Amino acid sequence: MNECTNDISIPGGQPSRMKLQKWCLSEICGPSAQQKTEEKAMSDHSCNAWRVYDYIKIGLKGMPSSSFGGIDVTNRCNLKCKHCYFMKQHYKTELSTEEWLTKFEKLKAGGFPFLICGWIGGEPLLRKDLVEKGKRYFKSNIIFTNGTIELPYWPDVAFSVSVHGTQDYHHRMTGADRGVYQMIKRNVDRDDLDVVIAFCITRLNYECIEEMLKEWSHTAVRGIAFEFYTPMKGEGDELWLNWDERDRIIDQLISLKKEYGGFIWLNDRLLRLMKSDLSQKITQKCPFSKIGFSFDPMGKPKEPCQLGPDADCSRCGCILPFISMQLTHRGQLIPEFISSASRRCLKALSKRRDS
Repeated sequence: MNECTNDISIPGGQPSRMKLQKWCLSEICGPSAQQKTEEKAMSDHSCNAWRVYDYIKIGLKGMPSSSFGGIDVTNRCNLKCKHCYFMKQHYKTELSTEEWLTKFEKLKAGGFPFLICGWIGGEPLLRKDLVEKGKRYFKSNIIFTNGTIELPYWPDVAFSVSVHGTQDYHHRMTGADRGVYQMIKRNVDRDDLDVVIAFCITRLNYECIEEMLKEWSHTAVRGIAFEFYTPMKGEGDELWLNWDERDRIIDQLISLKKEYGGFIWLNDRLLRLMKSDLSQKITQKCPFSKIGFSFDPMGKPKEPCQLGPDADCSRCGCILPFISMQLTHRGQLIPEFISSASRRCLKALSKRRDS
């Protein structure tokens, strides 16, 4: 969960919040309407932090509609991954930062909850200005990046960095030069940021799971989150793993948790939901529709989720339905909130010791 921080680097040391806002506004060029929109965003949303009341409310009433989802920040990316759903959607344009902030203000006026947002794309760090301003609206933010761009010092967010295998497998999945893998590793191996590796399991890379865990467990990243490739309608099994293969891999991950523990960034309950006897029942009536939101680069809603209308939901391997199941099912939600609250307390105590 994010904590309120003034995280823009300004000459002269750490500024007060008022000084920070004035400095940001002085750097913005454009019409007065744009300045007013951005000034309002900065002043109203510089500290949208989680509070005890939020946990109590969600514990009693459950997650509200549109509490958890993603925004396609840009239609641009500097990699061409074979499994990427977004580049199959062929977006040509995107909203400006001013237009997004105006949209957020309209959503606020309509009672949008602004709880948890994933900043996606494309490559979201190609538009740091938008993410920097937009993340202040939400209580929790996750930046989904490919790691090729140096991570900004945003200690109030989580970074999900896509690394879909060890060096040779990453090359096979992305087509990027092998040197790019080492550059990504240097960019994300930081103990001052909250970084988790995202690994999409496909037919091309499933064989390196254990090697990947061994290699990355010696870095500063907090763990690896695994999910399975979701094909588009009409695709074959060039990348998609069938249900028996998926079940065997899930069993492998459960077994590997004995050695790697929480470094495998999926708890046992979530892994169990992903097995074939339960996962197909869950995705048939995907719980993401109850609590989720998805916006494309033009700010328009995407259905049924970020994967878009061409995704083959009958073969879904995305992690979102199963996280949504935990967030909408009271028996699953309470343990997650206890775990989250415990992590926040430990993080706060650690910061207090270090200060």
